[in-house]
Amino acid sequence: MLAVERHQRILEMLLKSGTVTTTKAAKVLAISEETVRRDFEKLEADGHLIRKHGGAVGNNDIRRDLSLKSRQIANVAEKEIIAKLALDQIQTGDTIFLDASSTAFHLARALPGMEMTVLTTGLKTAVELTRHPAIRVILAGGIVSHRSLSCEGSLTNQMLEHYHVQKAFLSCRGFNSKQGFGESNAEQAALKRQVMSLTDQTILLVDHSKFGIKPPYLFARLEDVDVLITNHWPGKNFQQSLQRNNMKLIVPKEN
Repeated sequence: MLAVERHQRILEMLLKSGTVTTTKAAKVLAISEETVRRDFEKLEADGHLIRKHGGAVGNNDIRRDLSLKSRQIANVAEKEIIAKLALDQIQTGDTIFLDASSTAFHLARALPGMEMTVLTTGLKTAVELTRHPAIRVILAGGIVSHRSLSCEGSLTNQMLEHYHVQKAFLSCRGFNSKQGFGESNAEQAALKRQVMSLTDQTILLVDHSKFGIKPPYLFARLEDVDVLITNHWPGKNFQQSLQRNNMKLIVPKEN
């Protein structure tokens, strides 16, 4: 496992539980405790965690965006499955929004070169879509986040006010059947709430690793979302919650 992959897994454990022991990280990652300690040192130097005796705890930065590079290597196969399922929701001539998530980036890569308009806040997503001359790409500009390579802030929000889209494809940092969908920072949660106000249909792209996680900033309750696309059957309790809120669930046929 590459160092960046180990760091991603450690950050995900910290995001989920707030703390992780050296012993547990070594067991989960199938590496030595000495390697875990070196990873902790690197992540602490980068400002992602605080080392404690026997382990580490997340600091405020752990609740901010994980880097795009790290997110793009996590659960790639699952995100590609979700992207293929999402293609069935898009027709020629549509105007859609893609957020700056790595899952939406995979959807951008899977899009065929048909005539449509894509509004996005993701820099890499916008560049990826320029491969197709038939796709009109609109980047909602603003302050660029160096960590996520996305535009955010008041300038981005002001630009979004001028648009209306038929479908918005969003991801999240976590989802649970009681609270709904959430993000790890307030700026992204606010942006997604705004996007939901300018779309006819809200479609969430969520891989199974997000189930049961409760991020601090809620942006959508179950009743606010029209379609949930995921790579894995979320379980009977989740299914019943979705049905009560009239949310369409799309999973691979083998599930």
